[in-house]
Amino acid sequence: MSLGIAQNSPEAETRILYVRHGEVPGNDPNPATYIYTGSGTDDSLTNKGRVQAEECAKKIVNLQKKGILGPVTAIYASNLKRSKETASPIAKELGLEIQERYNLREIHWGCADGQLVEAMKKNYGAQERQVEQEYPERKIRWDYLPVFEGAETYNALLKRTQVELQDIAESQRGKTVLVIGHGRVLKTLIADAKDSEKDIPYPANCGVAEFAYSSAKGLQFIKVLEG
Repeated sequence: MSLGIAQNSPEAETRILYVRHGEVPGNDPNPATYIYTGSGTDDSLTNKGRVQAEECAKKIVNLQKKGILGPVTAIYASNLKRSKETASPIAKELGLEIQERYNLREIHWGCADGQLVEAMKKNYGAQERQVEQEYPERKIRWDYLPVFEGAETYNALLKRTQVELQDIAESQRGKTVLVIGHGRVLKTLIADAKDSEKDIPYPANCGVAEFAYSSAKGLQFIKVLEG
């Protein structure tokens, strides 16, 4: 919180550290195994993912020791296994309970959930390009993407996530919180905050992105934290 700004002021900023969950089966970009892991998939972390989660917990403690990160007052996670399992060692390290939030879940990819990325892009690539040509304005285009049958749109994902983060931030006004969630959610939040889908920083599994929220300014992307 900035000096001289009271916690109940609309200018008081809540610091949100958004952690992308650890690796799960299908996250490896090998075309033979790389799948759409949306809210319709609920796998546990791989061995590599569990190691990433442990290292992330140590990273957060290390950032605190360096004075880069102050006290964390609360930890929130989506109710999918990969988020909860990533949050577990962090919560243990910080001595906090995990608060599950349904609306922090990953996008629902519809018919693409659990399917190979390469195959689905091959089957739906032309349809996606048509949407991109027809709707050059991102904010409008996101009402029509992704193109998979039964999928949640990017705008719907953005809205539910922003509302959830706003609720969290208002309840922890002026403090620092951790949110453990998902890759497509994070990519969507950053792209919207920067109003661009080009060259956006995209944390790897267990990477940490920093946001700030205030009633006066809304949700702002700050940076991807380095260990």
